[in-house]
Parts: sequence; structure tokens; C-alpha cells
Amino acid sequence: MKARLSDIAQIAGVSKATASRALANSPLVREETKERILQIAKEYNYQPNALAQAVATKRSGILGFCMHKSGSPYFGHSFFGPMLDGAIEEARRHNYHILVAPADPKNTTFDEHFIQDSIDGVILATFTPVEPINEFRKRRIPLVLVNDAIPSPNNTFIMQDEYGGAMAMMRHLIVERGHRKIAFISGRLSHLSYHLRYLAYLDAHRQYGLQVYNNPDIPMGNLWGDFPRPDAEKLAMLGQRVQEIEGTPILIKGNGAQQARDAVCQMLSTGDLPTAILAATDSVALGAMEAIWEAGMEVPKDIAVAGFDDLPMSATFSPPLTTVHANPFAMGEAAVQELLQLISNPEQESRIRWVDTHIVVRKST
Repeated sequence: MKARLSDIAQIAGVSKATASRALANSPLVREETKERILQIAKEYNYQPNALAQAVATKRSGILGFCMHKSGSPYFGHSFFGPMLDGAIEEARRHNYHILVAPADPKNTTFDEHFIQDSIDGVILATFTPVEPINEFRKRRIPLVLVNDAIPSPNNTFIMQDEYGGAMAMMRHLIVERGHRKIAFISGRLSHLSYHLRYLAYLDAHRQYGLQVYNNPDIPMGNLWGDFPRPDAEKLAMLGQRVQEIEGTPILIKGNGAQQARDAVCQMLSTGDLPTAILAATDSVALGAMEAIWEAGMEVPKDIAVAGFDDLPMSATFSPPLTTVHANPFAMGEAAVQELLQLISNPEQESRIRWVDTHIVVRKST
């Protein structure tokens, strides 16, 4: 027969209320008592009654996770997939479940069923969600936004250190490898992550007194795509400022290796070659390296290439890719931790929680 809460309390020699508080990790229970009750619950395979908990706490034990969908399968996305894994693991540690809903980058609303499923709070891992944020606020649903920051009250924003990671990579290229002519290749600069990496690229040139790579034979095209440029208020939240475009950032449509390959092939055909390329993602870096090989040149002998993300495949490139290590799994964990705090304290002031990045030096530089 499955153990009940009253059984756990009787075995531990405490009241049912104390056992319940201990299992909920309440600070009102002494640590030694809590540990004894938790051990007994584990030995007897005690499973709390979810319905009873929901009635008692007026919470469902369910967190919503609205996830960016750029293609299928969206769970396999190299950035958002690990983020979801981190959120699921952290939620499980706190006896919460995750309800997932997909979001197209241009979605401005969410399926009503997602909101009606009695979620205690929501994690948005998508782009430009101003209207959804307002909708969740109107319904008094605590919210954490991942990989973006929007001026709004009582929300938490989970950001990885894009700027710091890109600045560390530029320092590696300039100071440690001696490069003076570095190109930047990226998807649309309205993407906040790519924009912050580009700002670090510009600032590093100023810091070391270098001219930004400028190639008038390369058409820059639409730098922002169909999305708004990050404005002064948003950048100020992140400790940055609006900067004018300098030089020739090489823009590709999308973020794939093939598009990057084509763009770098065009750059190489002009004859005005950089000695190094900072790619906004590892996929873009792979495309850049393919173009360099096809032109009969070598990486890093002729042109060094650095990426950003540290995807698992990056270590298997030929040569292995120098890149910035991102940690979307840790971002998912942090998002759940911050959301649970907001659920406990919905009036908590808005803040940003940063997740560290660091460079991984391999043979491509």
C-alpha cells in the first residue's frame, strides 16, 4: 500500500502539518527534522497528492514554457532545446511540471488553452513578446523572459553574457593572435544576441585603436530584417548604448551554414580579405570555413575563424572551432528558479539575471 502523509508523520514522530511543511521545504521546520522526514518519504516512496497540494496552496504545480519555434522538430533546436531540458530538470527538483507551447517569432498572442491550463507562472523563450507580456500581466501570471529584456514591471529577464563573451573573443583575436583586420558575419542585427555581439566587436576595435573592416564591394542589405532595432531603453537595461553601424558587417538571411558560405564566398571574390572572422554563431562559422576551403585557403593560416555557442559539433570541425561557450541549460535552470521566486513574491521588482559565458580556444584561430 502506498504511504500517505499521515504515515510519514507517524513514522517520523511529528504532526501531519510538520511533515507537510518539511516536504515543501519550509524554513519553519528545523533542518535535522526536515532531513529525517525527507529520508523517510524517500524510503517509503511517498508521492504527494497533487490535487490536494493544489487545493491547499491554490497552485497547480504547472509552469508554462513558451518556446521559440523556427522549424521542426523545435525540441531539437540547438539553443532552445537544451534550455527546455534545464527548465524541466529544475522544475522537477521543486516538484513542478512543465507545459510546453510553441511560438512563432512573429506571434503576438498565445493559444488561449495555454493560458487556461492553470499555469502558476510562465517562461517565455521567444522573440518580441511585448503583447504577450502585457496579457500575462493583466491575468496576474508571473513571468520570466529568457534571452531578451523589455522594460516592464515585476518580471525577471534571463540573459547570457553575450557582450562579455564576444569581447573576450575579440581580445583573443587581437591581443593573443595579433589580428588587425577582422570581419563580422551574422544574421539580422535586430536579434538582441547578435546585436550585443556586434557592439562588443565595435568596442574592441575602439579599445585597441583599430579600423573596423570596411569592404564597399559587399552590399549590406537589410541589417534589421522585419524586426525593430534594439532601442536605447532596452540597451540601457543591459548596460549598453545605441551605436551607429560601422564598417561592413556581413549579413546573411537566416542563420545557416549554407547562407554563411555564400556570403563569405562573395566577400572572398572581392579580393579584400580579412585575416580573421568573428561569426555570430557556430553554424555561421562552419559556413565561413567551407567558403575558405573552397577558395583554396586554409584556416587559420590564411583566415582565422571564431564562433559563438560552442555547439557539440564545434569540437569536431576541421580544424576544431574556437568559440564562446554558451550555456542554455543553465539559462533554463535559472528561469525556473527566478519564476518560483516571482510566484512566491509577485510584486518583486524587475531584474536581470546573467548567465556567464567563456571562450574555448581550439585550432581555428
